[in-house]
Amino acid sequence: MIIVATKRINLSFSMDREEDIKVYDILSEQKYKTDYVIKAVLSYIGERDKGFDKEKIKEAVKEAIAECGGITTENKGKENNSCVEHELPNEIFNMFDNL
Repeated sequence: MIIVATKRINLSFSMDREEDIKVYDILSEQKYKTDYVIKAVLSYIGERDKGFDKEKIKEAVKEAIAECGGITTENKGKENNSCVEHELPNEIFNMFDNL
């Protein structure tokens, strides 16, 4: 015989705080509240742990821009169709799509 323990947590929502009201309404609509909360918390923790270091990304973008010739002021005061364009490699934009 296997004994499975069940534990309970009581949640209290303050109806004078907007976020509490939103969460209360969302949970109230759920048929399987426990499953919903479990999935929400694990998803939140997973996303948080998967987070990225903004400074590393900024440095990588700066490096990529520098490799492409940098951003210059050559275009200042020129009409749009006579601007010098530096092309950024697609890898920069693909990097952001993969985040």
